[in-house]
Amino acid sequence: MSKVMTFSRVFPSYHPTAGEPTYFVEKILKGLPHTEMYEPEGLEIDLGMMAEAEPKHHTIRAGHRWKVGDKFSPRVWSGKPYQSKQIIIAPDIEVKKVWDFEITTAYNSEMRGDISNFIYINRKLVLLNEYEKLAKNDGLTVGDMCEWFKIAFEEDYREAYFKGQIICWNPQIEY
Repeated sequence: MSKVMTFSRVFPSYHPTAGEPTYFVEKILKGLPHTEMYEPEGLEIDLGMMAEAEPKHHTIRAGHRWKVGDKFSPRVWSGKPYQSKQIIIAPDIEVKKVWDFEITTAYNSEMRGDISNFIYINRKLVLLNEYEKLAKNDGLTVGDMCEWFKIAFEEDYREAYFKGQIICWNPQIEY
C-alpha cells in the first residue's frame, strides 16, 4: 500500500517568493521514467515550464519513515492545504534510494568566530558543489533551497536545524 506524499504548488509564506509557483508538479512529471504523459485530473499543467524546467528527482522530508521499496502517491492540494481535496499528480512512485539529511548550526571559533550552517547526507558533510546538485535534484535553485530550509551561508545568519531524509525515485542519483 502506498503512502500519501503531498507537494507544495507555491513557495511557503516565509520564503521571499511566497505564493509564487514551485512548478513541482511539472518537475516531478518530467523526472519520472515513464514515456506516456500523465495528465492529473483537475489540474492544469504548464507544458512550457515542463519543457524548460529541470526535473525533480527527489524530495526532502522531516522524520525517518521511508525506506527503499516503499511506494508513495504524489499529490497536491486542489486549494488551501488541509482544507481542500487532494489531486493525484502521477501513478504511485517507488522509492529507489533514501539518505539521511541533516542541517545543523554551529559556532566555529577557528573561522573568525562565525556561526555557520552545516548540511550532512548520511552524516557526511556536504560541500557547496554537492549542495548545488542537491538543490537541482530537488527542483530548486540553491537560493530557494536555502530560504526553504532557512539556511544561511553568509552574514545573514539564521539558526537552522532539520533532521530528515532525502527520498529519491531516480536510481541514477548518487550522493
